[in-house]
Amino acid sequence: MDWGYEGSTRRRTCMLMVTHACNLNCTYCYETHKRNAYMSTDLAKEIILREAQFVSESDTFDELEIDFMGGEPFMNFPLIKSVVEWLEQGVISVPWICFATTNGTLLTDEIKAWLREHKDNFILGASYDGTVKMQSTNRGTDKYKLDLDFFREVWSTQPLHMTISKETLPTLAEGVLDMQARGHKVEGGLAEGVDWTIEDALMYREQLSILKDAYLKDTTLTPLNGLSRYVIIYDLPATEKVQQKWCGTGKYMATYDIDGKKYGCHMFTPVVLGKNALLSDTVEWDSLESTADDYCKTCVLRNFCPTCPGFNYKYRGHIAVRDKRWCLMVLAEAITACEFQVERIAAMDKLDEKDAQHGQAALEAYQVLRHLDIEKSRSPYTI
Repeated sequence: MDWGYEGSTRRRTCMLMVTHACNLNCTYCYETHKRNAYMSTDLAKEIILREAQFVSESDTFDELEIDFMGGEPFMNFPLIKSVVEWLEQGVISVPWICFATTNGTLLTDEIKAWLREHKDNFILGASYDGTVKMQSTNRGTDKYKLDLDFFREVWSTQPLHMTISKETLPTLAEGVLDMQARGHKVEGGLAEGVDWTIEDALMYREQLSILKDAYLKDTTLTPLNGLSRYVIIYDLPATEKVQQKWCGTGKYMATYDIDGKKYGCHMFTPVVLGKNALLSDTVEWDSLESTADDYCKTCVLRNFCPTCPGFNYKYRGHIAVRDKRWCLMVLAEAITACEFQVERIAAMDKLDEKDAQHGQAALEAYQVLRHLDIEKSRSPYTI
């Protein structure tokens, strides 16, 4: 059984902020400094040549991923089109792939035809938040006709990305199952900067339990990512002081803004932080100070709990300081994930060694977590 993709650490990610503009105004958007500003195609090519040279001379990286970022990246489709067709001429010597995430509202028939033609070199993901009502609540796309089938047909393994807002949380399970009934894979994440409460955590637990039961009943469905995180089974309770870094910010990735300035990731660029943007060379990305929140050092879930240095810096002024309003939400997710993994493995007719070990580890983790009552718990969660 596949419990999740761990990714490649041999890939260098080059993010290009091709525009600060967007045609939507999503309720949870963290890009609070959007404007009509665009990267030039010549600058994008110059940066890619420089990054490709860096990869070719590196002992760490073998390949290059170019991510087109925004705003809404398709506000600058001419750049995307020009860069991909230029790369296809063999102008760089290292293996490469292009990627973008879009809200899907600007894909004309002509753009979709081009994307089909170049689908092997350019992967496109879509952001979509559940049912039509949920999408309208979060993203206000009522006036647009979104062709979600296009994404499923062209990139069948690429999931739709759902952002879970406070307003759409009560229908999370309905939204996920609706998208999956239409043949889509789904990954979800909680909106940042939200005042999550105990009541929200109980609701999250309820919604995840509905999904858990649905996946146990129909094993052909791919579980929502929060229920199948492999990392949950390790180190509960925690035994070492190191807090896991969840991304390659500043080390495996670099983001270039519209003017060519370099940042650790897009979260540190001016479209997110305005005048407080943090250039990449001003941060020691591998230092303990950049990952360790003293408040969390004894929490048994600290390495399961996702933390984003960029959001930490934007909302709390320090790249290591986590949002404590997430604590109960993460606990709800962890407990339900353990239950799901134990129950699913217990129901299997035949176990291989990996499944048996996974089931035992998930059970041991659950025995730690089940003593933590969401309604009474306060972080950090120590035993």
